[in-house]
Amino acid sequence: MKDEKRALRSALRERRRGLPAAVVEAAGAAVCAQLETFPPYQGTRTVLAYIAAENEVSTAPLFVEIVASGRELYLPQRVGEQFVRWRPGEPLTTGPGGISEPLAGAPLRPVGDAVALVPVVGWDERGTRLGRGGGFFDRIFSRLSPGVVRVGLVYEFQQVAELPRDPWDVSLDYVITERRIVRCDHASRTRPTSLQKGGLQL
Repeated sequence: MKDEKRALRSALRERRRGLPAAVVEAAGAAVCAQLETFPPYQGTRTVLAYIAAENEVSTAPLFVEIVASGRELYLPQRVGEQFVRWRPGEPLTTGPGGISEPLAGAPLRPVGDAVALVPVVGWDERGTRLGRGGGFFDRIFSRLSPGVVRVGLVYEFQQVAELPRDPWDVSLDYVITERRIVRCDHASRTRPTSLQKGGLQL
């Protein structure tokens, strides 16, 4: 299973790295537009996000609006294996893997409702997520409240028929692509519900 995951991750990351900048920008804008219509995101007071790398769908265009609306924004801090509160303009540092992260900030409490925007390398209909390979998000989500809604921000091409799954993998609740919002079904292999369609074709 480990070798299968490694091969899938390598192939999907290579394809994503090769996307033209114009496609990355347009698809990211379409994903963010879908997200802004998403009721759990509209209603939450706490947003967990990330700083994109390797042509991941960027959450950065949302940062100013999240804070201006009075909501709390948290970003990953891998050194401490936690999310910390951050506001645009506060200092960032280079963390493991060359990914930018907050230099400091108040840690997220382990309880409470929130919407977590999650980077994805690959996903399937059940919400199984293939990540960057370090296990950070699986470990931290296992410690957070079940009230945290986990939303993968992805490109359509990242969907895989069925991903290999380890016992410690934490499922996504929803996936948002440049074309649709999908509610994942953790318990079965039935097709998920597409809540909305539109946007780009890659």
